[in-house]
Amino acid sequence: MNVFNPRILDASIRDVTGCLSDTQKADVLLHALQHLPSEGYVSRIVMENAIQSFLQVSGVPPPDVARALLLRAKTRLAAGYRTSAQQDLLSVLSSDPANQDVKAIIQSGHLRQEMLIREPDGPPRFSVEVWRQVALYLPKRDLKSLLSVPHTLSRIASQLIFREIDLHFTASPEPESRTDDRYRGVHGGRDEQELDAWHYQRSADILTRILVDPVFASQVRSLSIYAVVPDMSHTLAFQTGMLINSLPKLCNLRSAHCSGNKDLINRMLETMCASNHRLYSLSINLVNRSGDIDIPPFKHITHFSITAEGGNSTSTHDFISQSHDSLRSLVIKNANWTLPTDVISIRHLTIIEFDGCFSADSHVFSEILSTGHQLESLTLSGVLECTPSATFRMYRSSLPFLTHFALKIVGLHRHVTDRDLVPAISEFLRDRKHLHSFHLIVPSADHRRIGFDASAWGVLPSLINLRSLCITYPRDLSPSLAGWLIPRSVRALTMEIMVPPAEDLLLFINQLRPGVPPLLTFVGMTNFPIRSVINVIDHGFSNVRLVRIDDSVCSVIRLDDGSIEIEQWPYRRVKYHTAVWLESLGCEDAIRHLV
Repeated sequence: MNVFNPRILDASIRDVTGCLSDTQKADVLLHALQHLPSEGYVSRIVMENAIQSFLQVSGVPPPDVARALLLRAKTRLAAGYRTSAQQDLLSVLSSDPANQDVKAIIQSGHLRQEMLIREPDGPPRFSVEVWRQVALYLPKRDLKSLLSVPHTLSRIASQLIFREIDLHFTASPEPESRTDDRYRGVHGGRDEQELDAWHYQRSADILTRILVDPVFASQVRSLSIYAVVPDMSHTLAFQTGMLINSLPKLCNLRSAHCSGNKDLINRMLETMCASNHRLYSLSINLVNRSGDIDIPPFKHITHFSITAEGGNSTSTHDFISQSHDSLRSLVIKNANWTLPTDVISIRHLTIIEFDGCFSADSHVFSEILSTGHQLESLTLSGVLECTPSATFRMYRSSLPFLTHFALKIVGLHRHVTDRDLVPAISEFLRDRKHLHSFHLIVPSADHRRIGFDASAWGVLPSLINLRSLCITYPRDLSPSLAGWLIPRSVRALTMEIMVPPAEDLLLFINQLRPGVPPLLTFVGMTNFPIRSVINVIDHGFSNVRLVRIDDSVCSVIRLDDGSIEIEQWPYRRVKYHTAVWLESLGCEDAIRHLV
């Protein structure tokens, strides 16, 4: 019986080439590459590596160099890398202008001869693919700047920018608390009415482009619609009509968000479902205080978010039940709703954000802690009518992959007293090295009823990789000690201050200053009766780039002479463009502090 082991042939080839010189090895390699198929990802990688090593061998005859470059050019053309293939062909023509193989490639229709003409001593040209990889690392603000550059980058930047589109159909007036001059934003000389008109025109232009340009429409991956106030100018009906006609054109839409009334949301959802969009992310913000929406089935939803005031939760629960196998991220914000643990597959979820009601008979905490093995982010907020401390103690080592934990207790039921709650949470989180974000906000009038005091900060030094911290400041904690309890790794810090009278605020900041983490880029303070951002920076946080005091957000601009200037963020920037601006300032860790 004859048995042949193919590895013997591999070993024989290796033994033979081991006895050859580098030039002879290069000749063997070139001969072998001629048998390699030009198509396929693996073939391209093998070809690129082989030719690169071949060209580094000294003493190779020029005809062999030309053959190697031609082999690589053919492989690059087959893979669609036309610009880099042209560079190889130009190198061959520079040494052999009459090369017949290059002419054969030109005549085959892959290239036109004029495409190979290059100005002498011109700057090096990178392929479109290289420029696209560069642009992928740029923040959105830089991509917008590239739109005015007369270069391939302009087209690439346009494609990347319009992958995510947000359209504002109605005006977004500032809340009453921000209407005075102190909080009024600056919009580059435009007043609010002019800015709204600009948004109307922009929305119409983009929707028209989607309708008439299939290539542009195919590039859109994410669409956000905002119509958050009643339509006083009667333009919403026209814009909605354009939107409904445009949605079927978005063949590659993967994420959709809509903030508006019941009718707008229902029409948008029905159209996307009928168009068979393969949506992965769906976010709904229902601005009507009453009124329910019917959510059609989307088979591939992995992220679902709904924000509403009042209304019936039946249709939402039905949709979650239909999607429970595919859902990985769930956000529910409604003060009157409870978390539907009976229809949610918590074991599949990696993100839970719930802002609602924790009733006395609620099993939310036990269900999450006992079955949420894959959870990476857990955010809970609302009125507490139960006592979950025993549950945190029981499942002390659960949620092993948790990177973000947030608990905001808006209020306590008058019959609820759970003095072990905060100590139990502290033990639950202690020594978690994977925890990057920790938020704990408690009502000032109920500190004793939930066991919140200075000891709550005692868990912080054990969270050695913490980057984002938002926490209530206890009345019995010394400022000189508080700063040193904050982990050195923290980049974003928000404190809900419940302490000193107005005349002691600067003293409080001065005492806190020595222990402030050196890498801190964002600081926020709520319930803080001081309005001078300059004083906050000078007396306590000299290295931060962004400051928030209550609802006011300000960028810190450091001039060449060492002085600083403060830029007040407009309301719209805080509301809609926080992520983009935080990225440009290098304050990405502060995203949960402003949304």
